[in-house]
Amino acid sequence: MADFQQNVVPTFSLLANEDLARMEKNIVRAARRTPIGVIIPALFSDLSSPAMQHIIGVLAGLGFIKRVYISLDRSDETEFEKAREIVKPLGDKGVLLWNDAPTVQTVLEKIGQVVPLGARGKGRAVWTALGYALGRSEVAVLAFHDADILTYDRGFLLRLLYPVVHLRYQFAKGFYVRYSDRLHGRVARLFYFPFVKALRDILGKPDFLEYMADFRYPLSGEFATFTSLANDLLFPSDWGIEVGILAEMYRITRPHRICQVEITPRYDHKHQEPGTDASSGLQKMASDIARTFFTRLSAGGTILSLDLLRTLKHTYLANARSFVRIYESHAEMNSLPKFDRHLELGLIETFAAALDRAFTEFQDHLFGSPMIPEWRRIEVALEGVLPELVQAFDQSSPPAPPAAVT
Repeated sequence: MADFQQNVVPTFSLLANEDLARMEKNIVRAARRTPIGVIIPALFSDLSSPAMQHIIGVLAGLGFIKRVYISLDRSDETEFEKAREIVKPLGDKGVLLWNDAPTVQTVLEKIGQVVPLGARGKGRAVWTALGYALGRSEVAVLAFHDADILTYDRGFLLRLLYPVVHLRYQFAKGFYVRYSDRLHGRVARLFYFPFVKALRDILGKPDFLEYMADFRYPLSGEFATFTSLANDLLFPSDWGIEVGILAEMYRITRPHRICQVEITPRYDHKHQEPGTDASSGLQKMASDIARTFFTRLSAGGTILSLDLLRTLKHTYLANARSFVRIYESHAEMNSLPKFDRHLELGLIETFAAALDRAFTEFQDHLFGSPMIPEWRRIEVALEGVLPELVQAFDQSSPPAPPAAVT
């Protein structure tokens, strides 16, 4: 994907002659004054997979990583005890956070009585780990990535961190191409890109949409930023998290201080099923993403009506169907035998139906989308809650010795 095209967001593509040893040397030097942590949200099925065991092995060998916070979600005590064995190769840098620990749930219920936390999901798992990291004050930079990456290697994290730790961008978003014997990334290819194009076609290309349209892989779970900025992040608790975080960074900083970086020549992870209805699988993902866009656009002064929704659905369908012909040609040029035009078109129609659910939920929800409040607000509303959260997690799993940032 190497090229030099620049538009709104500074873009660093992967070139063949990169020097990872030089990158690592610079990151190691910077990490002495800017300690680095990694947050990984995971279900037990993710944590116990060969992919995560490989990730743990790679992270264990990266000396510049001070802490790895693994946010274990929706797990019982037996799974938690098994998880503790799985993360042992990380040694003192590994911190296993059991979200279902009774002590942790008590603190979360206390917070929920003051500010709504939204439904449990990936966003909540990221948020609790972020709260712990902020409460510990051990790191100044955080990298976030998923637990099911099959193509993870040392360079993956080096490339993600380098723009923030060494080049001093405030936020770095990872991107990559996804394929095997077929094209992957169905929600990005068949929903996000034609959906955002439809919004731009209808609304006249406002700056926010131009920014959101410029990301090469906006739904990637990989990004890095400073803890000082992460403390202000307000994002969805569901599958809208990636879109919500990009929108938040647009709110709290400027696009020229945000960048996207190609972090691997090819990415693969577990693949979601389309789902049986709009509340599951890829259908729910598309619905959550659309609802997050509706919320952000409405907050910016755009009036969203039923007439706009009807036009949006038809414009989206037209755009997405035209993209399928391009993807078919792309697969044929690269000798990918598993391209199925019928399945791609069927999924587009399914995503179009998911827009109805997204719009209904946007109208029904008080704030348009189930947003998790930023930790800075929670600290004001509930003084001392971060130390309480840290203590609650620590009671279920002893942490590495604390070391405050100086």
